[in-house]
Amino acid sequence: MELLGLSFLYVVLRNIAAKNYYWLLLSVIISGIMQAVYGNLQLLGYYPSNHSGFKMTGSFFNPGPYAGFLISVWAVALGMYLFKDSITTQVQSQTKNNTPFFNEFIKYTFEYIPLLGLISIAIVLPALQSRASWIAVLVSSVVVVELRYHFLGRLFEKVTAKLQKTALILLAIGIISTGLISIYHYKKASSDGRAFIWKVTTEMIADAPVFGVGFDLFKTHYMEYQAQYFQKNGETSEAIVADNTYYAFNEGLQFVAENGLLGLLFLMIVVYVISKTKVKEGHQLNSFKAKTGLLTIGVFACFSYPMQILPIKLVLVVLLAMLSNSTADTFQLKILTPSPSLRERGTSRTIVNSVLYKLTIVLLACAGIYQIFTYTKDLSQGFITWNNALISYQYGDYKGAVLDFELAYPIFKKDGDFLMNYGKTLAMAGEPHKAIVVLEQAKHYQNNTVIATALGDSYKVTKQYDKAEANYQQAINMTPGKFYANYLLAKLYDDSGQEYKAVAMAKKLMNKEIKIPSTAIKEIQGEMKNILAKYKNPPGF
Repeated sequence: MELLGLSFLYVVLRNIAAKNYYWLLLSVIISGIMQAVYGNLQLLGYYPSNHSGFKMTGSFFNPGPYAGFLISVWAVALGMYLFKDSITTQVQSQTKNNTPFFNEFIKYTFEYIPLLGLISIAIVLPALQSRASWIAVLVSSVVVVELRYHFLGRLFEKVTAKLQKTALILLAIGIISTGLISIYHYKKASSDGRAFIWKVTTEMIADAPVFGVGFDLFKTHYMEYQAQYFQKNGETSEAIVADNTYYAFNEGLQFVAENGLLGLLFLMIVVYVISKTKVKEGHQLNSFKAKTGLLTIGVFACFSYPMQILPIKLVLVVLLAMLSNSTADTFQLKILTPSPSLRERGTSRTIVNSVLYKLTIVLLACAGIYQIFTYTKDLSQGFITWNNALISYQYGDYKGAVLDFELAYPIFKKDGDFLMNYGKTLAMAGEPHKAIVVLEQAKHYQNNTVIATALGDSYKVTKQYDKAEANYQQAINMTPGKFYANYLLAKLYDDSGQEYKAVAMAKKLMNKEIKIPSTAIKEIQGEMKNILAKYKNPPGF
């Protein structure tokens, strides 16, 4: 639905006049200012964050996407501020109102709003601690400043000796390398986690190199590959950073994993066409701004997941439409109409055909609008019902939550998150057989330890111990560094009378490395001591 909506938006933006794009970009900057102010108010405690682990998220669900949106706005704001004189002149020349007051209004609007955007984003961005956004901002800023002032070109013109040029290049490489190493060590565990995700993703690509695993199916298959990796290699040092993963944190890798090398070929053709398009006379500035904005999002995409965040995709579509509007016409699609002489002569058949043609277009448009309106209305109501179910779940009203989930099921029966929530609620509501059906269905659209452990719980209640063991073990293989799935498996062995396996799991948990100490881990180890005591402190404990 997002893809269809964004495609429609692109067609609309592609057909608006080029002079209106400056106002459109100004609205993008204003949205960035609003987000920056919102983030600051969260940091100061005036508004709650949308994530329990972070104080500042804007209107996003965590700081990563929030930073990604801000840096996409940064590229637009920096380009408009550095080229403000040219933009002001163009906007003033394109308006019919040439009064001194209006010209001053245009001048100050296109100077101070971009400047305010840069200042507000610069204040927020360091506090978000998003290294991907820092790299993207640095790259885009260097490119835009170079386009405006040509400082690198002038520097190389002054450095004429070969030795001096070599020294300058080596110095630049040294600075870049030092910066990247510092960024890596700044949050080393996070960096290692992303490197591990990339490593596992390459195994997905190796298994389906041509066509990939399917569009938007990364989160369906990735955790299975992660489980296979640990099952094959054991609990390596990478287990400490392994967690439930839904994105590859590299859009290029995720795109190839989902769409294969064939999809990559089409993508490279699009990128090549974008980079080589011929620009209309007088539209070079618009082309530069659009390309630097796309470059910023592209750099961020190497370390994050901007293509999964709708607001960033909206900015991307605006920039693509702006770039397309700046290019010279290569080919055009036109609807032929009768020539003036033919219309003057006119025949009843021509008039009837024209009326039928227009009537058909109107009827198709009305039918399409009606279908879209009906679907989005149902979708909106479905999200409200889903949210009500989650609220009931949080208050422990599992029966009430199940009723709401049942109402929303026809709309979200192919949504992995919904099916996971629904199945987990059924398990908590004491309906294990229904929970098994829903959770097994969820695995076709999403796979993680929550689904695996909920399935294990449901199979355990129905006394299907082999299937329960298999699902608990799958959860352990997915994230071997975690304690919870190991604990559930130990309890399964204990409750089903498998003494030897229960003791082995209890010993494993007692000796397991603790990544982050917590009360829950202490309680788990306390229960493991009880299991070992129950079986008379076996040798080796």
